Amino acid sequence: MSSFFISCAQGLSQFVVDELKPFGIEGKMSATGVSFEGEIKDAYQACLWSRCASKVFLVLKSGKFKDLDKLHFELQSFPWSAHLGLEQTFLISVTATKNPHLNTHFAALRVKDAVVDYFQELMEDRPNVAKEDPDLRFHVHISEHEYTLYLDLSGISLHKRGFRLDAGIAPIKENLAAALLYKSGWPEKARQQQHFLDPLCGAGTILIEAALMARDIAPGLFRQYFGFFKWKQHQAQIWQECVDAANVRAEAGDAFYVGKLHGVELSTRMIGITKINADRARVLKNMSFYNQPFQRFNKPVDFVSGLIVTNPPYGERLGDEDELKTTYAELGDWFKKDFKGYCAGVITSNEALGKSMGLKARKVNKFYNGALECLYLQFDIEDKYFVNRERLAQVKQTLDMAEYLADGGEDFKNRLSKNRKKFEKWAQLKNIECYRVYNSDLPEFNLAIDVYKDALVVQEFAAPKTIDPDKALVRMEKAMALIPLIYPEINSKQIYLKLRIRQKGAAQYEKVTDDKAYFKVQEGAALFWVNLSDYLDTGLFLDHRDVRLLIGRITQNKRFLNLFAYTGTASVHAAIGGATTTTTVDMSATYLTWADENFELNNLTTGTDHKLVQADVIKWLIDEVDFIEREPLMKQKESKYDVIFMDPPSFSNSKRMEGILDIQQDHMALIDHAMTLLDVEGVLIFSTNFRRFKLDAQILDSYNIENISLSTLPEDFARDPKIRQCYKIQEKK
Repeated sequence: MSSFFISCAQGLSQFVVDELKPFGIEGKMSATGVSFEGEIKDAYQACLWSRCASKVFLVLKSGKFKDLDKLHFELQSFPWSAHLGLEQTFLISVTATKNPHLNTHFAALRVKDAVVDYFQELMEDRPNVAKEDPDLRFHVHISEHEYTLYLDLSGISLHKRGFRLDAGIAPIKENLAAALLYKSGWPEKARQQQHFLDPLCGAGTILIEAALMARDIAPGLFRQYFGFFKWKQHQAQIWQECVDAANVRAEAGDAFYVGKLHGVELSTRMIGITKINADRARVLKNMSFYNQPFQRFNKPVDFVSGLIVTNPPYGERLGDEDELKTTYAELGDWFKKDFKGYCAGVITSNEALGKSMGLKARKVNKFYNGALECLYLQFDIEDKYFVNRERLAQVKQTLDMAEYLADGGEDFKNRLSKNRKKFEKWAQLKNIECYRVYNSDLPEFNLAIDVYKDALVVQEFAAPKTIDPDKALVRMEKAMALIPLIYPEINSKQIYLKLRIRQKGAAQYEKVTDDKAYFKVQEGAALFWVNLSDYLDTGLFLDHRDVRLLIGRITQNKRFLNLFAYTGTASVHAAIGGATTTTTVDMSATYLTWADENFELNNLTTGTDHKLVQADVIKWLIDEVDFIEREPLMKQKESKYDVIFMDPPSFSNSKRMEGILDIQQDHMALIDHAMTLLDVEGVLIFSTNFRRFKLDAQILDSYNIENISLSTLPEDFARDPKIRQCYKIQEKK
């Protein structure tokens, strides 16, 4: 018997447990997944049949964790050759919980070294690391006092079924789609030969998952590769028996299910993608497609009983919520017109859009689509659940200006008016075009308002769970109605509303619409392109204005390095200030292109003197430090910088990074590496917007550190001194 662990998205553990039961596997749920004891065949069945799992891991070793040196020592003696051959490639990943000072990137390097040292000592040779498509993946999870070493039996995530060539725009993951279908009781409905309909099917993820369930087809049958295929202990005969049995069930299921699956989609391209993927999944039979808006789709005559599940747009793409309210309202009306007596499910991350449907949900479930918290609304389409939307609209129309001014509205209007007079005068004196005019000055109006020349950006901060969401929505509506009264000269189309929530990975930098609303603004001697609609951030962090101006003043005849550079604005200031060279490092090709355009806007040419480097900053730092340590004399001058600016995110788990960045636990390693690249007389400017950030005591002992947070905080942000922390760090003399 061996121990296994199945990881899955939050909220899907119960479905995974239920999927294991038919194979006689008793799974135990935890916060992050499902564990079980069994034979290797059980793990194969989980890989082959689980529709909701992300990965299946085999537990290889566990032990007490003290530090990385002890971990390296213990894993160096682990019998790696029982699992991995010299000719094979491997990859190590590390995660950690309750261990704030552990840097997972460096931990992964130490585990990799343990593997290499084991083979070097035993065979005087070593297998190679492969960051893309390794033969074997090993994973180490470290908690406060323990660690566990796993073999990843899945390889890439199990939600990637293997039949999908193209997913289209913003797809729902297959394992979440399966969970929605389980929640709606689709397997039982399919056994009753009921039909299925997705009126906004996109690239057909939900539709195809419904067909696979209905036909009892194992989702893993189409994958060309699993993580155990090149494992030394892989039992190919047992795996083939599992596959053969799954194929027998698929043939029987295909013959049994004679219901129809209908997909409605406006995009011809999406229908084409769905057909190709469905054909590769062997479920195209009995599927019907309708290239039209759902509003014009008439219920098929034979659709006597069935299930409707769909994933409409969420309104996460900024500026389109009003349009989407119409779409959701029409979807609700369409349900009520043609589908009385049916069950339906709609997933959305925007509760207000769900309420626009004019239907009360019988049940509301919380799921996560990636990092995005979503609601799955389950409807019984019956008269008793219908909402009189016209009556509600009439009630809303009675909310006149007196009501907008009530319950704090007048206080907000007066405060914004006062702030406008104050900061407009200040900005004119300082020749500042972009500044913050309101910053949650009144707690009940939890939003920020930024001026960008002749436009406004309104950032609504997600209300805490203690605040009634309906009240928060009313206050936001009040604010949006009152802001134009204070800025009557600004066209309503030039007022951009954004919702700020805690983002993971690179989410705060991802494109959310494609309006391409770029225009030029000036900051000191520099010109920058800003975009007020397409991203959550505009390309210019206003709270760093004084830091950028400081960089422009101290970089004359200096070599400047900008890490986590975003759109390169600090690098432009350095170049204008007379820096001999600038190096701008960021992981995003999109933002480096933006940085290049910012350089060009200021008549500066990128290339030899002003380099743009697309890289995982942490890996780039490690590689640069390793190079200096290997070649201390050869290229030391070229590798050193006089001024370094580092403004990392508070947290990132981007797929393009190796591991996870947590600034509180990782800042010491980041600073140490940056200081290695710094000339002995140089200065590192380190900044973070993590409000609970505290410098590690070892950093304070190792370097001369000056807290310049307040001295570099612009006046328009002085009301919130904790918005970010900034330090000037130098070598001790």
